[in-house]
Amino acid sequence: MKNNKVFYGWWLVLFSALSLAVMGPASVAVANLFQNPVTHEFGITNSQFAISNSLVLGMGIFLSPFISKKLAFGNFRLVYVVGVLIYGLAYIGFSFAPNMYVFYALALLVGVGNVSTTIIPVSMLVNNWFVKKRGLALSLSFTGLGVGGVIFSQAVTFLIANLGWRYTYLIYGLIILLVGIPIGWFVFRAIPEDMGMTAYGAEEPVSLKEGEKEVAATTPPASGIVVTKPYFILLLIGGVMVGLANNGGLGQFPPVLADLHGPIRAATLISLYSAVGIVGKITLGNITDRFGTVFSTIYAAVLLTVTYLVMTLAENYSLAIVMAVLFGLGNAVGTVAPPLITAAIYAPEDFSKAYGYLQSALLLGMTAGSLFAAGVADLTGSYNYSWIALAIASAFIGVSWVGAYRSAQKDK
Repeated sequence: MKNNKVFYGWWLVLFSALSLAVMGPASVAVANLFQNPVTHEFGITNSQFAISNSLVLGMGIFLSPFISKKLAFGNFRLVYVVGVLIYGLAYIGFSFAPNMYVFYALALLVGVGNVSTTIIPVSMLVNNWFVKKRGLALSLSFTGLGVGGVIFSQAVTFLIANLGWRYTYLIYGLIILLVGIPIGWFVFRAIPEDMGMTAYGAEEPVSLKEGEKEVAATTPPASGIVVTKPYFILLLIGGVMVGLANNGGLGQFPPVLADLHGPIRAATLISLYSAVGIVGKITLGNITDRFGTVFSTIYAAVLLTVTYLVMTLAENYSLAIVMAVLFGLGNAVGTVAPPLITAAIYAPEDFSKAYGYLQSALLLGMTAGSLFAAGVADLTGSYNYSWIALAIASAFIGVSWVGAYRSAQKDK
């Protein structure tokens, strides 16, 4: 850090963003662009298609603690590359699925690949390589999700219209393999010590935020993971609320907006909130670095709450644009905030285990979010009750995570 060379951790941030740009949208942001053509061909309902998305995310509920442990204490690169292989080959398999039952089986494999190659490994890399500027590094890494959403929402829409959904799955699966394998094997290094380095800012004293004591930067609030502690329970409840609020929108905004405004305008709105999400992630990371975990959590929770209230009026295209901007800014809470709140509560040696549990809770919420919104639409013909419930869930993000943070401080 004292010479003119770029710190290797920043290269990891760059390539993490590139990998997330490919891996991330495949399971969330653009997954439901396939909903209409697949449901039409197989003769199924929207909620039946949503089951496949729930299976993808549901795998993470059970696998996140296991994968985080393997990444932390096993061969990081090998675990990541195997995950890429499973992900890409299963995605290719979608293109050959003869019915929805095979589709569901492949969704389970896609879920394995997704949890092994996206949020968990990138969060662990950044946490290991950065002490200072952790929020910025994490948010820059996760901008890949927004960039990928912009690119692939347009590309997938174009390919489905011109080549059909089967060839689109095939092409996307090949891209996953061609991008993910080289990055995972030749670029990623789990810890700075693997290259004879130390984490960014590790040799500098930690400056605490005014009025906020960063527990994990000093003494851990407890030895190991105590599942009965109020802050652990509140942390997981907040994770469920984050997943519910995020994926309720990410999963069902595409088909709803397509019904309201047509596929072209819907793709534009998806691209808009994906593009704004780039700024949203950087903003949330910087707010956390400058003002602390409590302020950034409340900021994101308020944005998401307002997003869903505006979505009830999204028949108006202008208000749909407002909703997309708000959602792009607020949904960074689903990617940037979880590792930061975990690092603020738990000591480094407990981070991987605690974060694995939190990611399971988050994915539980994500699994329920899309299925809930689609199910209400099938039963009532309206998504408005879903949007109101998701607005309430968004508000509870702030209540739960601020409560977890304060509880951890008191327990110290």
